[in-house]
Amino acid sequence: MSEAARARSAYVAKHPLHARGMRALLALALAATPMASNADAKKTLLFESAVYPWKIHYVTDRQRWVREDRYYTVEHGGRPLVLPKTLFGTVRDVDRFVAASGFASGETHVDSVLLVFEARRAKPDGFEQREFVAILARSGGARSSTVALYTLQGEPIGDVEAEPAP
Repeated sequence: MSEAARARSAYVAKHPLHARGMRALLALALAATPMASNADAKKTLLFESAVYPWKIHYVTDRQRWVREDRYYTVEHGGRPLVLPKTLFGTVRDVDRFVAASGFASGETHVDSVLLVFEARRAKPDGFEQREFVAILARSGGARSSTVALYTLQGEPIGDVEAEPAP
């Protein structure tokens, strides 16, 4: 055994948590922490229409110590509003919004909410094109699960059904 190997062996014997012990302790700590936990997600109700079944929540989702996501979620009739990827040509369905706002009871668009989201579209070269899209979502009525989508100029985009309750 070389002199360096003997010195290392003696050091590890004196300090058992230093080398292998620290790695084992770190592995144990990481195993005890859930990898994809939403336990730290905080959901705050920001808007609820008195007439139509709209609710807008502000969500702060802490993903362990790595990052903190902040976004809005929208419910229609107690069900989450999810915009299908086929409607906007995006890479994935849209259920998180960069901005969301409702209208007061006396306003002309009281049956609608204003939504802004990031549309990610796949380009032929393999990269994603990212842009912000603003739309108006209009309720089909208090008992309806249909939501009509319009551009801000009032042109119809299409209709979606609110997702079933989780």
